[in-house]
Amino acid sequence: MPTTGSPGRNTALMFLRFSAAALLLALLLLLVQAPPTWSALAVLAALLGLLPSLRRPQHSDRERQLLEAIEAMPAGFDLWDADDRLLMCNRRVREDYPQVAEHLVEGGRFEDVVRQSLRAGYVTEARGREEAWLAERLAGRGQQSGPRLQQFGERWLHLYEQRTASGLLVCIRLDVTELVKTQQALAEAQAAAHSERQLLERAIDAMPAGIEIYDEQDRLLLANRRVIGWMPHLDYEAMRGQSFAHMLALSRAAGALPLEALGDEDAWIAARLAGRGRSEQAQLQQLASGIWLRVTETRTPEGYLVAVRQDVSDLLLKERELQASQAQLQAIIMTAGVAIVTIDAQGHMLSCNPAVERLFGYRAEEMLGQNISLLMDEPDRGSHDHYLRRREGAEGARELTLVGRTREFNALHKSGRALTVQVSVSEVKGPQGKLYVGVITDLTERKQFEIDLQHANEQLLRLSTTDALTELANRRLLMQKLEEEWRRGLRLGTPLSLLLIDVDHFKLYNDHYGHQAGDACLIRVAEALRTSAGRPTDVVARYGGEEFVLLLAQTDAAGALAVAERCRQEIARAAIEHEVSPLGPELTISIGVISAVPLRGGSASQWLAQADLALYQAKAQGRNRAVAAPMFSPV
Repeated sequence: MPTTGSPGRNTALMFLRFSAAALLLALLLLLVQAPPTWSALAVLAALLGLLPSLRRPQHSDRERQLLEAIEAMPAGFDLWDADDRLLMCNRRVREDYPQVAEHLVEGGRFEDVVRQSLRAGYVTEARGREEAWLAERLAGRGQQSGPRLQQFGERWLHLYEQRTASGLLVCIRLDVTELVKTQQALAEAQAAAHSERQLLERAIDAMPAGIEIYDEQDRLLLANRRVIGWMPHLDYEAMRGQSFAHMLALSRAAGALPLEALGDEDAWIAARLAGRGRSEQAQLQQLASGIWLRVTETRTPEGYLVAVRQDVSDLLLKERELQASQAQLQAIIMTAGVAIVTIDAQGHMLSCNPAVERLFGYRAEEMLGQNISLLMDEPDRGSHDHYLRRREGAEGARELTLVGRTREFNALHKSGRALTVQVSVSEVKGPQGKLYVGVITDLTERKQFEIDLQHANEQLLRLSTTDALTELANRRLLMQKLEEEWRRGLRLGTPLSLLLIDVDHFKLYNDHYGHQAGDACLIRVAEALRTSAGRPTDVVARYGGEEFVLLLAQTDAAGALAVAERCRQEIARAAIEHEVSPLGPELTISIGVISAVPLRGGSASQWLAQADLALYQAKAQGRNRAVAAPMFSPV
């Protein structure tokens, strides 16, 4: 036993004083409600300072005092040996885990305790993937530098695990349930506070057209994402509260006025401001980017102005842009070099070629000696080290197949830009051990090209099945849907209804108001009919000229007549002026209705012809009405 004043005794006293000071600091932090991380670190420091005393069996009083201090701790404490077997745990651990308390015995394996918790279903985050979660938990045991947040039953715990130089694992467990609940309640309150405005903005933002809203003094209130994307020269967040005239001035300064204004900007701006919101007639504008927009401006009764912008660029322009993108991508593929990097068995980069620098944005000296995960993005970055450890194991060569194969990875540029790369890895055995050579090909542009091509195909399909004026389904799509619904009704024995609609005295309207006004009238009629169709499965189509069709699947005669009446009411509500109509000062429609269960021996075209006869009868009876065709029977 060391004598008084000996180095051993002085060292022990020094550790004891350090531990006492750390425990005092931990209690002080708990009293002032400091963050749990600070308190746990102070407690951990105190325990590490007392560990040397545990290896001195002759200091029984100190050991007893240490055990008493551990038992009195307000946090859970457990100590495990190098084989992950329990050496000791305090009362708080048993209180926090009463369901497995009987398994917390000296010499018990950590894995057995965890398995018991999993079987009892107490580890919330592991439910449904218990074995995978257990493997991850054991692999990360003592590896995490910060606290681990874990839900156990109804409680939340912060787990701090630290290995000592001798291989022991010290674990501190703090109950942070109230803190987590407080954070969750705060997040819910913040979300609720913004929900109403977010709902409105999201609804407008989700619309397929560009939307801008201005107040009665023509100051910007709101713009959705489509408008913002079309006008990159304007900072729309900064534009809120600014006048439309100011925005035009900024566009002029940026050279971003529509192409029609070039060469006579002053006159164009003056005319634009003078006609602002005074006409519901759509305007066509071509942006400097080449996009064609149809702009419609409407004032509300309160004086607000709603501007709707729709992309009506023709398919040829889209195809040319896609061809240019393809040519650019081909040039990049043909001229780009291949990135090659060499790493050791621990994943450290040993060499790289200039193509790696160009691809990832790092200089060679910034990468050499660093782990290859520097160039990876999640989730590949987190799993890479675990992959290497398994690769070096006895089962690695059989279980893991990355070597010798090609795989796509999520990579990360130095600037933070996400990359998609293709990696082929080969194993090389050298005098200093295993090395791995990776050949990396940048797939980012190719992925973007695939997305652009998909978008172009979707646009082509939409244009081939949509009426250019009204944006309703065109006659081609209508006949396709009619055949589909006819066959479905024939198979299932369900009724099918069709409304054939004609705008009354539309030729007189065109002759009196002009063809542009006639187009605007058809657009308003289309909107009213679209509003009348109450279900997503209802098809609203332009049949030709001033004729429209509503196809109503699984709808009987009564339901069809109700929809027909709703169409007439919506047209009346639209109050479209038609001062030369013999029927009155406002536009009206006539409707032929056919409803039946499809029968064998008939066809959709015969069925449509009977709807046309019903429409003829509606016109013959004085128009502005709906007439149902007699029961359909195949010819």
